[in-house]
Amino acid sequence: MLFHSELETWVYAAYTTIFMVFGFILAWIIERDILKDFSRISKALELLPEKQKKARKTGRKISDFDTGVSISISELSDRISIQMQSTEREGNQLKSIIKSMIEGVIVISKEENLLLINDAAKEMLGINDAAIDRPYMETVRNHDLQTLISRMKQKKKSATQEISILYPREKSYLVSVRVSPRYREIIVVIFDITEFKKLEKIKADFVANVSHELRTPLTSIKGYIETLLHRSYDTEKEKKNFLEIIEQNTDRLIAIASDLLVLSELESKETDPINLRKGYEEIDIGEIIVRSVGSLDSLFSRKKINLSLEIKDGLPPYRANRFLLERMLINLVENSAKYTLENGSVSVRASNQNGNLKIEVEDDGIGIPPEHHERIFERFYRVDKNRSREIGGTGLGLSIVKHIVIQHGGSIGVKSAEGEGSTFIVNLPHREN
Repeated sequence: MLFHSELETWVYAAYTTIFMVFGFILAWIIERDILKDFSRISKALELLPEKQKKARKTGRKISDFDTGVSISISELSDRISIQMQSTEREGNQLKSIIKSMIEGVIVISKEENLLLINDAAKEMLGINDAAIDRPYMETVRNHDLQTLISRMKQKKKSATQEISILYPREKSYLVSVRVSPRYREIIVVIFDITEFKKLEKIKADFVANVSHELRTPLTSIKGYIETLLHRSYDTEKEKKNFLEIIEQNTDRLIAIASDLLVLSELESKETDPINLRKGYEEIDIGEIIVRSVGSLDSLFSRKKINLSLEIKDGLPPYRANRFLLERMLINLVENSAKYTLENGSVSVRASNQNGNLKIEVEDDGIGIPPEHHERIFERFYRVDKNRSREIGGTGLGLSIVKHIVIQHGGSIGVKSAEGEGSTFIVNLPHREN
């Protein structure tokens, strides 16, 4: 799986950005102070001609040396003026860069007033332009951030810490605070790690779910093997029953391992543009649908489910990975059949909609409550865990479907209500290559 590399990428990007921003801010502070120094020198030089006029009025003789010095000072003043313009231009460029960054940036003076805050930080912390030149304690209302800034200011050290904001939306931020050694300004860089934290949670949930899904059949297999080894059964029929249960659980483990491998391969292809289109060919949609649902004949016969196919005439060939498209259709139709009661019905429809291929799989089964619609494509997510295990399946089928759809540049959604059946809708764009 790609969780580990994704998390490492997030961490690397966060810290790289933080150090880059500190460089920008320090450059801005230095250029600002240099500009102030130039300004003071320039003003002092501007006053020299006035002093010379006063000297003439008092009858003081202007020597060649004084004239030379005056010319040199005039040239120096011109050079400083040019340098001031250049420095001011570079400072404005730095300010423009900082303002446009997606990371939040705050600069606080040694007097604890806000000197600079970019648009990203305003949005993150709910601060407006009126905060500039005001004490940061009055405007930065997050207690954890206030505490971190105050502590670093006292210790004159640097630190990085995670903080959370609950209102108006729950967000997680990585905050780095640095105190400029020379200028004593406090530089705060805020990096949004909300998605990173979600990845961490997905990883933790995934590991927990895999462990649980594997432990259940393994425990069952171990228990029945111990029973057989100790001959703790009365009849050959009971022995056969134990062996059949072991076989069922072994098949379940194989199915989980197989689905995990497919899911891992799909995820790796999503991040590899070179391999993304490998295995793509022109395929007949009608033929693929008939073959896919045909592989589930035994399931439909066993549950006496009525299957109907509605494939629009004249559908153009679709360029896709044949194996993956078959897998997508089998998973969708099998899922609908499993959650449809005996003597129910499942319908598969295919049509050309606005230049896209639209596939719908509809059933009149038990349905899915609205609060579960967004999560049913997650790995191992089950609406009713007990019922799902009775029906069978790995809990990865719909997740595999979603990744196949994504790999083909499409989208998938569901319309369903509890007790009213479900309709899964797949939209796939036609591609030239």
